[in-house]
Amino acid sequence: MGKITTSSAIIHLASFCTSSWGEYRAVKVVLPAGLRDAGHRQFLTNIAVMATIVTNALTLLSYFRRENRFLVRVSRQFALPLALVLETVVALVYWPLRLFFLPLIMHNVRDGSRVPLPLSVDCAIHLLPVLYLAMDYLVLEPAPFQMSKKTAWLVVTLLGIGYNQYLTVLVDRDAGAVYPYPFLEVQEPYKTVIFGAVTSIAWIWFVIYKRLHTKLRRQQRPAKA
Repeated sequence: MGKITTSSAIIHLASFCTSSWGEYRAVKVVLPAGLRDAGHRQFLTNIAVMATIVTNALTLLSYFRRENRFLVRVSRQFALPLALVLETVVALVYWPLRLFFLPLIMHNVRDGSRVPLPLSVDCAIHLLPVLYLAMDYLVLEPAPFQMSKKTAWLVVTLLGIGYNQYLTVLVDRDAGAVYPYPFLEVQEPYKTVIFGAVTSIAWIWFVIYKRLHTKLRRQQRPAKA
């Protein structure tokens, strides 16, 4: 397994700085009453950003401890694909709804003039992480993810089920709390269908990233004489 390159370390350092700043600013936002008890930890965006920050830290640590093959493997073959897929799902779900169907992702917000996050913070937590991670993987990583498609499916399925149960425990519906995203305010089986769809999107994008990486590397190979 290859070592962490300087270019990769620079990308992760930049990602660490912008993601940490964006997360710091985001958690300062005062939540509506129905979201306040569960707090900022209930939002998938914040979970994904924390996964990105951990990935950034592991990658930077791997860069300075290049002899530690286990650390390199964890950062490149577990943390990176997990964070990349999470951030991809966040960006794919967030930005179309943010631009065209804002009330589906923000409580008590009817138009763009009332969005609680400045655009710079919005981009720092909803856009830049996936761009940094995708650049690192697709441009700099020499080999595709070693995780198999079956293993990836199992991982994202467990994550989807886990997040669903996490919200069930965290959000006290009897006390008047609401789910972090209005589009989850539906009855079963529709809520389970939504989680299943998002989980499927995550797995599909893992497969897309692997295939795209392979295709890009083939195009970069010099033609045989």
